[in-house]
Amino acid sequence: MNSHTHHGAFPVTRWSVVKTLREGEDHGRGRLALNELCQIYWRPIYSYARYQGLPPADAEDLTQSFFSFALEKELFSSADASLGKMRNYLLTAFSRHIKHWQRQANALKRGGGREIISIEASQAENEITIDPADHRTPESIYQRLCAMRIIEAAIGQLAEEQATAGKGEQFRLLRCRLDPTQIGSGNDAEIAAQLGITHDAVRQSISRLRKRFREIMRDLVSATLSDPTDESVQEELAALRNALMG
Repeated sequence: MNSHTHHGAFPVTRWSVVKTLREGEDHGRGRLALNELCQIYWRPIYSYARYQGLPPADAEDLTQSFFSFALEKELFSSADASLGKMRNYLLTAFSRHIKHWQRQANALKRGGGREIISIEASQAENEITIDPADHRTPESIYQRLCAMRIIEAAIGQLAEEQATAGKGEQFRLLRCRLDPTQIGSGNDAEIAAQLGITHDAVRQSISRLRKRFREIMRDLVSATLSDPTDESVQEELAALRNALMG
């Protein structure tokens, strides 16, 4: 599969693309990859800052300045692909970014960074509920959001494929059987009646969609690993499942 093919909203941003950008071999392609990297990880990074206790304005400034730094390719100037997982590398780098900001807070000017992506901080803020009784760590919340974003991307690609195949309405009704982040209503018999097909046909469609969903998830996950192998992809899928459940 082409390593730069889009899967719905999710970019296939491999470490090899980061390396390409760092070495200046194809600045345009690498820049596009990093822009897309911002899109998938913006909300997890922003939420991590908020759960660290930072107010929305500061969390937005930090997130924007962090990805602005990444887009200027300084973030990956010394990136070592042996670090493995993109989500962990970004979290480590952002933690350092926060500490640097805390030391030099007066040097940062609000609104000084350029707009990077179209996601508004207010939209991300609507998804955050900080409860003092919530004992989860900012790190665990970040990992859970990364898992959710990858699932959303896989579902998004599958939805596009089904719509192209003229099965958009069927997928809309069956989506709840695939997406662990969504709670659906109705049972297979009700869905069969709505679609005008048999109960067995519904089950076969669900099985087929789940198979394709797993294939897409594997592709997306392998794209975030420096050296994807069957074993490392399975380990990362398991880690994302654990993060989602945790």
